[in-house]
Amino acid sequence: MQKGIRLNDGHVTYLGLLAKKDGTRRGSLSKKSSDNTKWHTKWFALLQNMLFYFESESSSRPSGLYLLEGCVCDRSPSPKPSLSAKECLEKQYYFTVSFNHENQKALELRTEDVKDCDEWVAAISHASYRNLATEHETLMQKYLHLLQIVETEKTVAKQLRQQIEDGEIEIERLKSEIQSNPTTAPSDDDSEIKKIKKVQSFLRGWMCRRKWKTIIQDYIRSPHAESMRKRNQVVFSMLEAEAEYVQQLHILVNNFLRPLRMAASSKKPPITHDDVSSIFLNSETIMFLHQIFYQGLKARIASWPTLVLADLFDILLPMLNIYQEFVRNHQYSLQILAHCKQNRDFDKLLKQYEAKPDCEERTLETFLTYPMFQIPRYILTLHELLAHTPHEHVERNSLDYAKSKLEELSRIMHDEVSETENIRKNLAIERMIVEGCEILLDTSQTFVRQGSLIQVPMSEKGKITRGRLGSLSLKKEGERQCFLFSKHLIICTRGSGGKLHLTKNGVVSLIDCTLIEEPEGTDDEYKSGQDMEHLDFKIVVEPKDSQSFTIILVASSRQEKSAWTSDISQCIDNIRCNGLMMNAFEENSKVTVPQMIKSDASLYCDDVDIRFSKMMNSCKVLQIRYASVERLLERLTDLRFLSIDFLNTFLHSYRVFTSADVVLDKLITIYKKPISAIPARSLERFFASSQNNKLLYGEPPKSPRASRKFSSPPPLAITKTSSPNRRRKLSLNIPIITGGKALDLAALSCSSNGYASMYSSMSPFSKTTLDINKLYVALSAASAFAIATAGANEGTPTKEKNGDKEFVIRRAATNRVLNVLRHWVSKHSQDFETNTELKMKVISFLEEVMHDPELLTQERKAAANIIRTLTQEDPGDNQICLEEVLQMAEGGKSEPFENHSALEIAEQLTLLDHLVFKVIPYEEFFGQGWMKNDKNEKTPYIMKTTKHFNDISNLIATEILQCEDVNVRVVVIEKWVAVADICRCLHNYNAVLEITSSLNRSSIFRLKKTWLKVSKQTKTVIDKLQKLVSSEGRFKNLREALKNCDPPCVPYLGMYLTDLAFIEEGTPNYTEDNLVNFSKMRMISHIIREIRQFQQTAYKIDYQPKAALYLLDRSSVMDEEGLYEASLRIEPKVPN
Repeated sequence: MQKGIRLNDGHVTYLGLLAKKDGTRRGSLSKKSSDNTKWHTKWFALLQNMLFYFESESSSRPSGLYLLEGCVCDRSPSPKPSLSAKECLEKQYYFTVSFNHENQKALELRTEDVKDCDEWVAAISHASYRNLATEHETLMQKYLHLLQIVETEKTVAKQLRQQIEDGEIEIERLKSEIQSNPTTAPSDDDSEIKKIKKVQSFLRGWMCRRKWKTIIQDYIRSPHAESMRKRNQVVFSMLEAEAEYVQQLHILVNNFLRPLRMAASSKKPPITHDDVSSIFLNSETIMFLHQIFYQGLKARIASWPTLVLADLFDILLPMLNIYQEFVRNHQYSLQILAHCKQNRDFDKLLKQYEAKPDCEERTLETFLTYPMFQIPRYILTLHELLAHTPHEHVERNSLDYAKSKLEELSRIMHDEVSETENIRKNLAIERMIVEGCEILLDTSQTFVRQGSLIQVPMSEKGKITRGRLGSLSLKKEGERQCFLFSKHLIICTRGSGGKLHLTKNGVVSLIDCTLIEEPEGTDDEYKSGQDMEHLDFKIVVEPKDSQSFTIILVASSRQEKSAWTSDISQCIDNIRCNGLMMNAFEENSKVTVPQMIKSDASLYCDDVDIRFSKMMNSCKVLQIRYASVERLLERLTDLRFLSIDFLNTFLHSYRVFTSADVVLDKLITIYKKPISAIPARSLERFFASSQNNKLLYGEPPKSPRASRKFSSPPPLAITKTSSPNRRRKLSLNIPIITGGKALDLAALSCSSNGYASMYSSMSPFSKTTLDINKLYVALSAASAFAIATAGANEGTPTKEKNGDKEFVIRRAATNRVLNVLRHWVSKHSQDFETNTELKMKVISFLEEVMHDPELLTQERKAAANIIRTLTQEDPGDNQICLEEVLQMAEGGKSEPFENHSALEIAEQLTLLDHLVFKVIPYEEFFGQGWMKNDKNEKTPYIMKTTKHFNDISNLIATEILQCEDVNVRVVVIEKWVAVADICRCLHNYNAVLEITSSLNRSSIFRLKKTWLKVSKQTKTVIDKLQKLVSSEGRFKNLREALKNCDPPCVPYLGMYLTDLAFIEEGTPNYTEDNLVNFSKMRMISHIIREIRQFQQTAYKIDYQPKAALYLLDRSSVMDEEGLYEASLRIEPKVPN
């Protein structure tokens, strides 16, 4: 039972106000003063087991508080009144509250109404939990009784064992007597008969006890007993882990937080109180909470073997919400700490704190990271505990409830962290830009990708500067760091110190853009750039309030170009969809797309086959957390919207829960039956006529446009009486590509002749003749719905209007299918390279699409481009491949290490590392295949990367230990450190870790005589490199370096594998309802996108056979045992 609680003024005030508002009992009572002379009227409020009293009902702060737990409340007789006060006292009713705490005086109260008095007595008695205390005492008595029974049984068992042993001795004695006197007849001597009977009695008792012993031994060896032993081991491990965690929090608070608070109050503070609060957040409160929980655990262990834990978690669960604040602001606290470390005084003071023995050489960042993993640790512990808890166990339901609550809290924290991380990533990029960038302060901006592209300069006439395309100076001067967000494209140059500077027109609003993937330039200068052929793409920007301009960007490879153009195109489609839904449809149709989405509860309400998170995607629709495969395919082909984040996640992870054939069949079905791409409940609102309702429910269509064999494209349903306001709403400056020219929806004026007005609106393009097919050229799903839902022409028959809408839906469905296929083929080409049957099926389907006589021009061109991408070989980035390098290295003789410069080795090591890294297919990152027994079959490329890492590390160690002379070893070590520093400059962090891990091997690290001669400068560089690639704080420094570097880059793959393993172990692929855990797929997809970003950008390093051959030569490389023997040979152990 609780003996006391810790409360401060804020808690008391809050609880008092809560009692006044929601208390179980409230009202005015008279309270006897402490000197027992007077009665004072107070206003009382009862909340659970706390009784507050205020000076009056209007008081906002309680005057006092009584804890009623364990108290006794009874009616008390009225005191004998004096003659003068007799009449008054007869109207008063008294009751007393007696507390079981020592030295606490009883509380005497009175009221004027007997009913009120009885109700107060009943309420306080209920709040005292006396019944629970009585039950607890009863259960404890039963428990003690059972313990006595167990002890008694143990004593009886001991006595029985002694009797059995005595019986066995007696039997042996009797056997010996019988053998010595064989002629003695039992009938002649009654004493002998008695002995035989006694032996028989002993034997019967021995047999019974032997059977009982067998039963006990069988139970000890039973699965139930084994499970209970493992359960106890889990609890003991949990106690040890909790003790360690409490100790870590104690060090964080006492060695860092409290000393820094005192330092902030000094005359010359090295840190402010606000920064201390921002760094440590509510870590002190977390420490107090876990100290209480740890004490409860110790008390339960003391009462072993009765390990009852569920009630402890019941107490802990409501208080774990304090972790939300800590986890939400953890990244920010580390940023504040890094900023404060720039102050030398603070950095010096912090190093003094970190040097204390309690810290064990751990940094403050390490201690701040520990609370981040506590909630997942509890979930894993409960999962293991439930695995060894029988289903009929008394705690089973309570532990299940605690686990579900912790998982719910973990999901909430993950959603908040994801949203906060996106905002902080945007702010980190904004701080890197010297001029600042206000659009990144918009919380709806979602980061998509970043990378280096070459921007081709334009002359004043809008053409490419003569002789520049393909030149080396252009590659150097025109290199730009580009950041793509959901609404904007930011183009920067990288200055000294890593800072970014915005270029002219460097902030591009995607809603004003038209993407041209294959520019058809006609000038000779443009065609002269042979090395950049087919690697460039054009963005035409037409702002409303300024002159239009064109941006030409060049990628380093076709794969990178496909990735950029696909993402930019999808972002533009999403923006147009959102803009049209939010602005254009308000007054143009009785049934609009926003209403269709709003009326479709399946997009935001949980159902048996789908669950949603609290976060929204770029289309302002709730993200999917769990869903069935059918619902995921439905979201992929829903014509109303398509989030680029969903599309990327789906294409990365669909192999986990379905197959490529199923996805392709779904796309083919949508193309052939586009009416099924919108849920029926939304189509019923979209098509109001009974004729089209028949189409929804499968009756044969009567209109020729209801099937794919319609005769001609229908006219636009634009009213001739449209108001100017209506035209403005449609004018979102959304260009539709028509033969390379831009057509604005605002140009569709509302004259009596839709075609004529449209034709006249194209007067700026006088040389271009208007083809009606070109009007629908690049209609995205959003643009299609814009025209469809705007078509409320009063003068047009309903049948024709609905036919127009059907036609536009078919155009939108075709656009959606081609869009998804283009994204799939361009960014996931390995799916088709490894599956020839799938490739031929896609080509066959696209050829069927191209033979459709009613297909629009641009749709036919898009299908042809996809076929061309599938059939032609990708020339890539003209970089040598790994197989060619290995083939050339076979049979060659390598030159010694001293014949190569540090720069040559660093460049060739970087080239080899990137060649090994870039060929890893992203399918291997699913399922932790690299940790399975058949890892070489499941993840061959990851295992090759691991082997390459180990081989290079062994090569470095061998090169050092082959030197017998200590001075030569020092030269070799310093040269390899120089190689590592050059690799750092080349952004090859994998090589940095290869070299530093080799220097930290026991066979190298123990060479004390060698390290004494290594220069101080070299040791400083080693410390800097080791700090960069340290695993402290989940590779915090390495992640920060990767965030700020420009590709090309070779990251350390083990960091990402650790992240993926943590995600895989903590969350299953399917829920208990067999729903796909799409939230997990999204997390894995984000990691894969970051890996692929570094895979796609190649190094511009020339292959040097001699240095590469040295790095690949394994003939003289020693294994771990040989390395240690060589180490002992050159520097033997010194005896103590």
